[in-house]
Amino acid sequence: MSGDTTYLTDLAAVLWPCGGLLAPGDRQTRRLAHRERGGQYLPIPSARNPRVILPAHDRSAAVRGIASFAQGHSLREKARTLLLTGAFASGLAPLLLRDRLYVGVGPGIEHALASALDRDLAIAIHVGPPRANRKPVLLLLTPGGRTVGYAKVAVNDLTARLVRAETWALRHLSGVRLRDVTVPRLMYEGEWNGHPLLVQEALPVGDQTDRPTRRQLLRCVAQIAHLAEVRRHRLRDSSYGRSLEERIVALGARPEAVPLRAALHRLPDVSLLFGAWHGDLTRWNIAGTSRRAFVWDWERLSLNAPVGFDALHYDLNECVQDGVHPGVHRWLESGSRLLRDPLMVEAGVGSRTVSTVMALYLIDLATRYLHDRQDESGGRMAAVDDWLLPALEGLQDRAATEASPRV
Repeated sequence: MSGDTTYLTDLAAVLWPCGGLLAPGDRQTRRLAHRERGGQYLPIPSARNPRVILPAHDRSAAVRGIASFAQGHSLREKARTLLLTGAFASGLAPLLLRDRLYVGVGPGIEHALASALDRDLAIAIHVGPPRANRKPVLLLLTPGGRTVGYAKVAVNDLTARLVRAETWALRHLSGVRLRDVTVPRLMYEGEWNGHPLLVQEALPVGDQTDRPTRRQLLRCVAQIAHLAEVRRHRLRDSSYGRSLEERIVALGARPEAVPLRAALHRLPDVSLLFGAWHGDLTRWNIAGTSRRAFVWDWERLSLNAPVGFDALHYDLNECVQDGVHPGVHRWLESGSRLLRDPLMVEAGVGSRTVSTVMALYLIDLATRYLHDRQDESGGRMAAVDDWLLPALEGLQDRAATEASPRV
């Protein structure tokens, strides 16, 4: 099989240590696989660029996996989802798709999860686009097609840290009730093949939910902030400011560390409100009804950050959908308007601190990307010197102007 399939073969070694064979689905290979191997999975759209991995001969699990992992909102993406769903529902997909992942007959991740939850399970797997924190998310289904939950398995040091962090976050959140926000319940924590593993319940999202409205998003941001004790400090006196500088220093000789530290020192020493933030609140991690928001993927939860970070993160990821540079330019204005919304003002974001909070968010995000080595994975927002540092320069001047005494 041609092309770079290293990620898929490495992933197969984690999920199925009993053995996996990545091969085209031609007749000769199928005969060999059927004689020596167990189940079959189809990497979609291909073994070179897997985004989802679906069971070849379990139509129900494959169709549910497509629906559950579909993240496209454009007409093109919706059409692709409909085509895939039809191909699997009709049984044509194994005939149309060439690449196969054949797994061994011994114990695999399916067996471990079935044993942990004490029930028969089928799985579909989402791996997403190449990123440093790319890891498999497994949709767990009963034989009848009912969703049981989602499992996450670490595949390297970074993802191991994130899976452990989310396990801690879900345990922490289990004792907290948010007025308008529902958080998934932790169902199982353990290890598989030497890698951290967690299972969380599936939230009731689907056709009856949609992306949050602006008001719902900001109410959610304010409620998440109160997962920690909300306190007001001057930036220079805050534990957050000290922690952020320590993280920048820990970047060592990375060339981006010098301008990031200088930018932090140039910000005005304004009084800010600090609380918790989800850390990755995007359209992929939140859905809502008219009454509630459902929020998942809590692996980046922090209990100490300026209030408003979650709103800025959501807005930035929306703005860059059609291009990073024009999106960031829009965000410099839309993010400012978002923090000046009456709901954010009520939550404690002051008009004289808006650009300071935005600058701190960019410094924090850049430091995260650099520690995670996102630039090595080729993600479109990973090159912080290309878009983030230039945006930060303008925000520093705005922050100083806002914070200056008015005559």
